Amino acid sequence: MKVNILGTEYAIYREHEGENPKLEGKDGYMDSSTKKIVVAVFEEDQDTKKDLEYYAKAVMRHEIIHAFLFESGLDSCSNNHFGAWSENEEMIDWIAIQSPKIFRAFQEVGCL
Repeated sequence: MKVNILGTEYAIYREHEGENPKLEGKDGYMDSSTKKIVVAVFEEDQDTKKDLEYYAKAVMRHEIIHAFLFESGLDSCSNNHFGAWSENEEMIDWIAIQSPKIFRAFQEVGCL
């Protein structure tokens, strides 16, 4: 699958952790050098979320937000004492989790 991020094409892959060592301990990642987004293929067990496809979409949104910030140039000058704000996982999660709700609200009032 491919996605256009501010004029740059990123390829999105679903891969198993065993096939990709970069997924070890992660649910996904974005590689700005190769324009690649990888989301893990999740296997259900007693510790996983019940709706794994819903969770995979949330991870994909999260990694796409990282790509948008990178392609906006916001990664290179965002360092401070506490680390790069543009790589703050809590902020990325907030945007990724709330964006569907924000877009629905925009659609409801016709301001997209």
